[in-house]
Formats: sequence, C-alpha cells, structure tokens
Amino acid sequence: MCLLFLLHTLYWLGHDLVTLGPGTVWDVWTGGASAVFGGAPMAAFPVTTPYELGLALLQGAAVGTAFAGRRPAGGLLAVATVLTLSLRVQAVVSTGSHTSANRWFLGAGDIDDSTLTAVFLSAGALVPLALVAAVVLPADIRAWPRPGSAPGLPPVRPGGPAGAVSAIVLGALTLLWVSWICYALGQSLDSGPGASLEILFTGRGVLRAMLGMASGWASLTFLPLCAVGAILAATRRVSARGFALGTALVLLPVAFLALVGSLRTGTLFELGDVAPGGALLGRVQMLVELVGSVLMLVLMGRPGVPVQPGMPVPGFPGVPGPGVPGFAVPGPGVPGFYTPGPVGAPAYGPVPGAPGYQAPPGYQAPGGFPAPGGYPPPQGGFGPPPAG
Repeated sequence: MCLLFLLHTLYWLGHDLVTLGPGTVWDVWTGGASAVFGGAPMAAFPVTTPYELGLALLQGAAVGTAFAGRRPAGGLLAVATVLTLSLRVQAVVSTGSHTSANRWFLGAGDIDDSTLTAVFLSAGALVPLALVAAVVLPADIRAWPRPGSAPGLPPVRPGGPAGAVSAIVLGALTLLWVSWICYALGQSLDSGPGASLEILFTGRGVLRAMLGMASGWASLTFLPLCAVGAILAATRRVSARGFALGTALVLLPVAFLALVGSLRTGTLFELGDVAPGGALLGRVQMLVELVGSVLMLVLMGRPGVPVQPGMPVPGFPGVPGPGVPGFAVPGPGVPGFYTPGPVGAPAYGPVPGAPGYQAPPGYQAPGGFPAPGGYPPPQGGFGPPPAG
C-alpha cells in the first residue's frame, strides 16, 4: 500500500513539473513572484507543495526498506501512513469544498476543474487504504524471538548519542507546535473566534496548492508525531530509528525550501507588524527543523546497537534483566528475551534433611553410614557412636 502512496505522490509531482515547468514550481515552493496568484498569470493552478517532496522521500524510503527487510522499515511505514492519511484527508476536504462561490484556494481563478476532480478522487481513494495500513501495522507487531522458531538476528536500537539528540530535537519541535497552537488560539480570541480559526486549521481561502496543508492542520499532524518520536528516542526503542528518520525526511526539504524562500524574499529577519510572535515562532521552528533533521539523519543513519543476549528487548517493558529484583531465567520462547538454545529453569527437589528428601540408591552419607532415608540424627562428639 505504501507503494501506491508513493506512486500517487510522484504522479502529481510529475504533473506539476510538466504542466508548470521546473522554474514555476521552484517559484511556487520558494515564494517567488509567480507564486503571487492574484497578479501573475498561471498556466495551471499548482497541485503540490514542499510537503509532497518530503512525503515522496519518506514513502520511497519506507518502500525500499520494507522490500529489503530492514528493521527501520516499521517506523518509516508508520510515519508514512500517518502523514499520507493526514495530507490526503486535508486534500479531500479542500478540493471537495472548493466552488466558485466558496473558494478554498488563493487566487484560483484559472483552476482546472478536471484536475481538481482528479485530485479529489485520487486523494479520496487513498484515505481508506491509509486507514487499512494503520490497522495492519500494529497488528503485525511480533515478539522477538518468536516462540518455536529460531531467534535470528537481534533487534537494533539507536545508540546513546542518536537517541538523546533525536529526543531533544523532537521534544523541542513538540514544544514549538504547542506554542504555535496556543499563540494562534490567543490571536483568534483577541480578534473574535470563528473565521480566523477556520482559516488557520482548514486553510479555507489561503491554500496555494490543491494538495496544500493549512498551518493548523500541520500542527495537529506533527504535534503527536513529534511527541511520540521523542518518547521512543528517549527510551531508545527499536522503532525509534525509523520513526526519527521518517520525520526528518519530511521536515528537511520543507524547512530548506522555507529558508530559501525567506532569503529570496528578504524576510528572514523581518517579523512584520501583524503577528510578530507567530513569525518569530515560525523562524525558530524552521531552524530547528533544518538543523535537527540533518542531525537525526546522520546519527540515526549509523548502525544501531544490537540487543544483548539475555537482556530485555526495548519495546517490551516490564521484563527485569539480570541483576534486577524479579529476574528469572527465561524458558524457551519467552517474549522479550534472546535465548539462543532451549534454556529452562532447573527444577530441584528437596535438599538433604528436608521433609520428603529421598537419597539416590547406594548413597553414603558423610561418616560412612548408609542413609536410605536421609542423614542420621545428629550425634555428639567425634568418632563412631557408642556400642549398645
């Protein structure tokens, strides 16, 4: 299914490159003159945004690692499914609601109705597929090693620096998304609730592409994604590598193109007079996404640390390890432990002298006395017992 997601994204990227041309696509993505739809004539209304470029990188990485059987595939597929679902639901809402009297796209006077219909139908077809993928992925989680099968290669978790840096970056992005939402809500209450919230969270009237995503919609998408990724990275779970890599693949091109656009238009150090707080948060978030994505790709791209034999597998909490109170030698097929062979806890019977103890045949107790039923009663002194 992720391959179908990738083909859909690549198709519309190719559509824009052919219809608009690479130069116009670059202008649209970086805020050039031709992106001001109210003044410059356009051959066709754009379909894609920088998010589509990042989504294509993510979906391609997820498909490649899944077919190659790489362990980061699980996290990559999870992030790809969540983002595909969110972006396509936004596209269905915007393209399905746009009319000449109720415009959802900025300056869409020359919009092609056939293209709009094709985007609506294709995005709508991906939504149920993404829901199915979201159900299949958790259902396919299996304990390692599987009972009754060879353990195979141990899972790999991120190294210490990779986990710490990724947790800091994703945690900072989580706080920035929360701050942006609080700021947007505060601004909306000051100016009167209603229309402004609809614009922020649905993009009505301000979207610049048919597959565009509103700022509020993006915040509601990436906030839980970054929060979960920060927790996984901080606890160095097995799925943390794919999760962090997937998030970085999407955010890196978006942040890079935003930086290029700010430098191109000369607005990098200008906050404006309308909403300077929001502009400041946007600049900080852009830099954190850009630098943090590069760090996560470099650190999480390195080989991870294999789970040591006999140690709990990250992702199976509540299993004590050696030296921890409550640890017991695991039997064959115990989830969360690497057991190379059939290891079982030895069962011992009663010790000598305890009730129910039966000495083996011919056993001689210390002192040379036969002890068919256990040790003789204690005697005082040394030497043989007194006769008679």
